[in-house]
Amino acid sequence: MAEITLSTGKKVVMREKRGQHHFIERALLAICIKEGGQNIGGILSTVAIQTVVGLASVDGEAIVTPSDLAGVYGVMDHFTYEEWTELEKEALPKEAKEKLDEAAKNLQTPPGSATVSN
Repeated sequence: MAEITLSTGKKVVMREKRGQHHFIERALLAICIKEGGQNIGGILSTVAIQTVVGLASVDGEAIVTPSDLAGVYGVMDHFTYEEWTELEKEALPKEAKEKLDEAAKNLQTPPGSATVSN
């Protein structure tokens, strides 16, 4: 289990995920993402759910893996907006960071492709 200390001093322990965590993440994502496939919003939702499911404790308080949106909101309520943003960045696996960076690059408008309207 990895421990992350946020800039605010909050200590977070990430659990070692087991096989069932894949199922839990997919079930929660199905609730969060109705349709639209693999877009930047879908990737960001995936990051949030993976982070929620990966939490073992916050400042020594054990976190129960949620099974519904109310549980997801309850876990996220342990953090301020800024803390959550920092935690997602710190908890993200390297492969996921690369995928998110690539998706962000693909969303950028290439130079010279902007149109001017009169």
